[in-house]
Amino acid sequence: MTLPRNIAVIGAGIVGLSSALWLQKMGAKVTLIDRNEPGLGTSFGNAGLFADYGRLPVASYAQLRKIPGMLLDKTSPLSLQPRYARHLMPYGWHFIKACTPEKYRQGRDALTSLQTTAPAADETLLSETGAARLVRHDGCLALFSTREGFEAALAGHLRERREQGVKVQVMSAEEVRELEPDLSHFHAGGVLYPETRFTVSPIELSRMYARHFVAQGGKLLLDEVTTVSDMDGKCRVNTAQGSHTFDRVVICAGVAGARLAQQLGVRIPLVSERGYHLVLESDTWHLNRPVGWLDYAVFMTPMDDGIRIAGMAEFAAPDAPQGEKQPEIMLDVAAKMMGRTPSVKSTWVGSRPSTPDSLPVIGRVPGHPNFMLAFGHGHLGLTLAATTGKLVAESIQGTQQDALLAPFSPSRFH
Repeated sequence: MTLPRNIAVIGAGIVGLSSALWLQKMGAKVTLIDRNEPGLGTSFGNAGLFADYGRLPVASYAQLRKIPGMLLDKTSPLSLQPRYARHLMPYGWHFIKACTPEKYRQGRDALTSLQTTAPAADETLLSETGAARLVRHDGCLALFSTREGFEAALAGHLRERREQGVKVQVMSAEEVRELEPDLSHFHAGGVLYPETRFTVSPIELSRMYARHFVAQGGKLLLDEVTTVSDMDGKCRVNTAQGSHTFDRVVICAGVAGARLAQQLGVRIPLVSERGYHLVLESDTWHLNRPVGWLDYAVFMTPMDDGIRIAGMAEFAAPDAPQGEKQPEIMLDVAAKMMGRTPSVKSTWVGSRPSTPDSLPVIGRVPGHPNFMLAFGHGHLGLTLAATTGKLVAESIQGTQQDALLAPFSPSRFH
């Protein structure tokens, strides 16, 4: 099947950039549309991890039982801004439905299927864009406060990750100190994920993808998309500054993607799960690789501009004011990990597009086959961006059987 020539990708985050590059690589004329410069949305603020260990859905009965207590705990990474609560109704219903053992297993298998194809897709784009120099292959540590918590994890989710093909090396507290001598003694050991990679600059990685896209003839349109619609077999995209027509459209607009999808008649119970990061001064304190403190659901990553500590899960509107407690919690955690209170260079908050079943939405819009959706990656946007882009391009080209995308179908919530 011949690839349609004129394709728009809405959203210039890492998923949109990756989709645009794969479509361009397969011979399409691609226009990338975003109101902001590439990489300045959620992709700007992630922990920088290509999280190969991310193969287990969040939705489970065990997790469901923890949520009330976490919401009441003022030091918990989970929080909810009250005025956003009404937006969680459809999400919450589908989250509960996704907690059944059968749905959990299906979600786990689907995430693992994406993870197994992710590294090769990454390497293609990193190599072709020159961005490979921004990625390090030094693994990632995941640490626990107590021996009891560590042993429970070994018998639980760490065992499950191993069964899904994740390489896991058990590390004592002494072995961790040998790898990261500047870490304080806050932990009882943990594991090393030796095959996890990370980028030292998420924004520069996005910029390198964008520069390569433009250098290869791609068009970057800085404009805000207001509406999308079908028109005589073509795709109409209206923006703040005009109207445009394309053969195909791929919507990779993160949280805003659900609003555009709804204009085409499909409702996705997507929510804004906000994450935070602090960039810390690190002139005299060194880290060799990302380190996660799983009791607080944070990761600390060495980057070009300092040490970045990232985490939190705040359900709130994307444009809501930044919370006060989240940066305070993260700075306190950072101080415990570093053994001293660091200076904060900058603070950031952004919205992850999160689905109830932890699976991204990838596939054609029912009744509108010229439109594709590719958003909702939650905590795995960077990790699954390249393989998502490849699947999108292959589906549009007709070389990818849509049955392979069934677990990620936009219609699965109906």
